Amino acid sequence: MQGTMKGFNTAVIKNGEELFALALKIKKQDDRCQLYYLQPVVLFDLLQILLSRLAKITQRATIEGESYQSNLMASSEALVTNIPQIDMTELQQPDSARRIASLTLKPGDTHFSIIAVLQNESIEVLTLDDTQVGMMLVGIQQALHNSGDEKLLTHINSYLDHLVLYATDMTGIPRIDYQQFEYPEWKHTLFSHHLAVLYCFATEQGEKILSGAVIKTSVEHRSEREVSIARLLAERCPKLKAFSDKYPMTQVMTRVIPAPQGKIASLDDCLLPLRTFCQEMQMNQGSSTLQ
Repeated sequence: MQGTMKGFNTAVIKNGEELFALALKIKKQDDRCQLYYLQPVVLFDLLQILLSRLAKITQRATIEGESYQSNLMASSEALVTNIPQIDMTELQQPDSARRIASLTLKPGDTHFSIIAVLQNESIEVLTLDDTQVGMMLVGIQQALHNSGDEKLLTHINSYLDHLVLYATDMTGIPRIDYQQFEYPEWKHTLFSHHLAVLYCFATEQGEKILSGAVIKTSVEHRSEREVSIARLLAERCPKLKAFSDKYPMTQVMTRVIPAPQGKIASLDDCLLPLRTFCQEMQMNQGSSTLQ
């Protein structure tokens, strides 16, 4: 299925030193242009969608080789030759009715659709071919760098590749005191696996597992990035930070959680394996102490 996008352009609207919105102008196959404004929260959602599709593109390019690489190049060239102009008035006097209030993903095999609910409650659908994703990412990233909003860039780079599902206090095992974070269903489909995380600290009674988390991500298990995500979460999530502020962290332990395919993992799907993981590690700690 061919995408409905023929070309696009991006620009930024700032509020002082911070990014207020990204202007995204889409040229459709019939040469009509549509302008959208994406504030940071919705822009973040769009970037998560594009990055999840990029992973599929990379996998397909590896399998299909030069023929798919040629398709990617041809698609990029077509987008470059059809860049619509963004007028200064569209940045200085943005139409609030064209602000995207929320996004929903409708995935496909070689293409996907983004269903956008606008500020005026109208709904518009944009279908992109996977071969267009790389160029759109480049365009948005360049606009973000041009904005100079380093705080936003740091936030985006830190959180794009995972969802935090649960943050937990493990001190009452077998009971778990938890905080749950909820997301729209389509967001869960962007990532490949669930990860149980345990945090061990040096306490007055020795090394102990005090807190934990469950995240969903697609980063490689036991990679440097996985550890970085886990440590970032311990520093930023208030429920976990309470332990990180009180005790020196000595170890981060992770385990992939087998979760049901095709549906959102339930509370038990996530927290029961986390509890089992914790109890196993506590037993190991006890054995090590006895030895």
